[in-house]
Amino acid sequence: MKVKKDYKHFYSSEIFILTVSGLFILFMQSCGTKDHAITQIAFNTIEIPKDFLFGDSQGLPIEIIDTINLEAKGNPPLTTVHDLAFLQDFFLLLDRRQGLLKFDNKASFLGKIGEMGEGPDEYTMPYAIHLDEKENVVLVADWEKRIVISYDFEGNFISSSQRLPGHPISFYKEDDTVLAVQETLNGTKEKPRQVLISSIEPKTLEVENRERPLYGYHSDYTIIHPIPRILSRVNNATLFYMPIIRGEMSSHRDRDTIFRKQEGRLTPEYLLHFIGFDNTLQLGISQVVMSDKIAFVRVVYDHRSYFVVIDLENNRPLIHLRQLFDQEMTDEMIPNPLDGDVFYSILRDHDSFPEINPQIIIYRLPSIEN
Repeated sequence: MKVKKDYKHFYSSEIFILTVSGLFILFMQSCGTKDHAITQIAFNTIEIPKDFLFGDSQGLPIEIIDTINLEAKGNPPLTTVHDLAFLQDFFLLLDRRQGLLKFDNKASFLGKIGEMGEGPDEYTMPYAIHLDEKENVVLVADWEKRIVISYDFEGNFISSSQRLPGHPISFYKEDDTVLAVQETLNGTKEKPRQVLISSIEPKTLEVENRERPLYGYHSDYTIIHPIPRILSRVNNATLFYMPIIRGEMSSHRDRDTIFRKQEGRLTPEYLLHFIGFDNTLQLGISQVVMSDKIAFVRVVYDHRSYFVVIDLENNRPLIHLRQLFDQEMTDEMIPNPLDGDVFYSILRDHDSFPEINPQIIIYRLPSIEN
């Protein structure tokens, strides 16, 4: 099965866009100040009450399309699946311990692409991949080396990029341009960490670094990797989730923002407002996955995780997920978009000993109504 990611976005009035853009320019000018102030004005407000999170909720309607069992004979042991990419006759899987692996559609291991190591054709901490079918290459983002490496689909090394200004955490295709999203590692209250962006030419790996952080955004986040990622494309506009962190992860934050790119900068699109939560306890969002008009959000409250499905079109939470495929929810189980209403999740057997490789469940989500 050939699956490709398809992203669309929400439309708002032009006058309001100009108004919020002006406010966001003021925010960008204030970046780097002690208080890191931001104007919390968005086109839409989505309220998530505490009672909704703890109340009863319906299940998530699912139509299973395919199950790929990675525990086939001869397959290497897998730990954490960072990224997946599907083509017509095979798929690529990026594993934290094993690196980039190639499988056929029956989940039989075909070989490695690249190797772990310090050499110029090797990666030390691969974190994201991007397939370019036009050039028949796969790009691998090496977080530790701060470079992008390219291989052909047979696993042969092609080239490596110059050193990036930040540590790459994800790729994003914007029209004909491949963007590498990066994080800076060090930061202080006076000069926070930043999210950076560079353009990558897939064939030559020529890098064009942007002169400023990703549309002026700064972050105090002290946890490596799970910081802002470009998320989705809805109605021909690019949608981002950028958590506004004003302190440590243990702090209470009852508001978070989903932005969209507007003329080279970010403007608030959705304000997520948590209502009725104890402000002495930890509260925050640690993961967001978005596709078309639905967002899947992992909310952390009092050191526990809660998974919420949000209807972006109608600005409301739909359901909260406690289980999926008759298992307790985990990070790997959050639906990840493949093509339109088709998603995948990673499903593990946590009771097995020794631990076995997970399954990839590919499924369709029919329209969700509350």
